[in-house]
Amino acid sequence: MAYSAKNLSEDLGKEMEHGYRASKVAKLAGRIHNNHRRELSRYLDCKLMQLTAMEEGPEFEFSEGEMQHLISELRSH
Repeated sequence: MAYSAKNLSEDLGKEMEHGYRASKVAKLAGRIHNNHRRELSRYLDCKLMQLTAMEEGPEFEFSEGEMQHLISELRSH
């Protein structure tokens, strides 16, 4: 079974339960990308790369509101 947008929304939601920290989300996204890269849709690959890029500096970080919006978007995708 391919890793889906719903799976990502659930994983991000679980991480957010512990409070939002961009570095933790970026590391989670990197692990998910590495573990599932062959089965990701183009859309999920792009979203995971955006999240992983948050490790590169604050200019790439999503705000907590943007992260909540992304989770909602993933649930409906």
